[in-house]
Amino acid sequence: MKLPPDTEVFIPANDVIASTVDLKSYPRLKVLLLKPYQKVVGAVQSPQMGILYLTSAIRERFQQHVDIRILDMKLEQMPAENLLPLLKEFQPDVVGMSALNYEAQASYRIAKVVKAFNKKIVTVVGGPFALNAAEKILQEEENIDWVFEGPADRVFPEALVRLVLKQELDVDLPGFSHRLANGQLHIAKSRDFVQDLDTLPMPAWDLVDFDRYAKHPNHAANLKGKRYSPLFTSRGCPYLCSYCHDIFTKRFVYHSAERVIAEIEHLYTNYGVNEFHIEDDIFNLHKPRVHEIMGEVARRWPGKMKFAFPNGLRGDIIDQEIVDVMCDAGAYAASIAIETVTPRLQRLVEKNLDVEKAHHAIKMFTDRGLQVTAAFMLGFPTETKEEIKASIDFALKSDLTLAFFFTVIPQPGTPLFDLALSEHEAITRDAARVDSGSYRANTSWYERVYGYRLSNAIRIANLRFYTNPRRIVKILRFWSPARLWQTFKVFVEILLHSPANA
Repeated sequence: MKLPPDTEVFIPANDVIASTVDLKSYPRLKVLLLKPYQKVVGAVQSPQMGILYLTSAIRERFQQHVDIRILDMKLEQMPAENLLPLLKEFQPDVVGMSALNYEAQASYRIAKVVKAFNKKIVTVVGGPFALNAAEKILQEEENIDWVFEGPADRVFPEALVRLVLKQELDVDLPGFSHRLANGQLHIAKSRDFVQDLDTLPMPAWDLVDFDRYAKHPNHAANLKGKRYSPLFTSRGCPYLCSYCHDIFTKRFVYHSAERVIAEIEHLYTNYGVNEFHIEDDIFNLHKPRVHEIMGEVARRWPGKMKFAFPNGLRGDIIDQEIVDVMCDAGAYAASIAIETVTPRLQRLVEKNLDVEKAHHAIKMFTDRGLQVTAAFMLGFPTETKEEIKASIDFALKSDLTLAFFFTVIPQPGTPLFDLALSEHEAITRDAARVDSGSYRANTSWYERVYGYRLSNAIRIANLRFYTNPRRIVKILRFWSPARLWQTFKVFVEILLHSPANA
């Protein structure tokens, strides 16, 4: 279950051991940070923001007294077994992995390879997979030494300092679970919370091959600039959606507009990045800040920047002013998570979206000529066939450019999981095992519990949506031939295998 707000712990930014220790007299630390590779259908690629933030945080703490490398095994399509040459060459002291739920087994395989090479290497897991799962991970996988739940920007570097100093890891760092010297497990009961994001250094953009990522499908499903970069300008979301992992809590905190503009300028000037994909949980929550950021972009770089919003636009709080200022800054793509159009289900999953207002937002973006995408989650516990059909019909009748139909996987640690348990415990626990790339399993939780052929319904919905002549013309207008072919291949791959899960 989610941690209540009073379990979040604040660590003073300057209250660190490293500030009083001369690390020059200690062995130089070697850290390898990895994104695991687990083959999935319709995979997209993007620079790994969590790893890039951690890298810059470790660099800031250790200065020149650390060698740190990152490897996106997902981009390289590299299985765990192929890590051995790098391990031999680099000889890391610590290997960390940032994993989603479906990358759990890939992470375990990496840890096994690492420990077989050298048992002294500290193996670390973080990311959404680790959230609310530290005890389970440490109990079932002996090759994992440390687990971080929630933000690790400050606590991971602090744990590394203690490792270098050969100090006891102790039990005071929030979100940090590990094995104690006596063999027992310490399971953290709290998580860190970074209240002022501007205190964090910029991600380690110097380690990103932007040209390489630009050649692959991305979360925005398109690309208008020469090079693109994801951006996180805020963390957290105050809404209570019951299916959310809630890794950054319900407290909304954000980079100042000045910091966001500085990062855009840094990427544009030093790396030639002129397209930005905003991946916040909810970018448009604070309207004055949206105006300040987008307005300054339009003023400084008129007509030079492109923006896509593949995540985190709350549809029922968008108005014409927001649409206009986003478009004036260079927005060409916006995505709105509808999930379900049924008021009953909106209340059940506590999203409480005003669907009519979201529908109006789609129209406002469309009228400004944007590529507009909506995401739908089908197969919630207790959802009826009629409610599924209503959401599909909404998409078919809309002016959307793209629609993504996901089937629901109730995730452990969320309120939705508890609801699913009450419907069918055995199937719910089995369906949650999405740690082997089975996010596109042929049989969804809903189909197994209720017997309704949801996979067929989604295939038909996709065919009806994307064979609409008016929509085909719109897609041809938005996509270059190369991007269109790339997107088409991904779409066919998904369609032939089965619907995505969420």
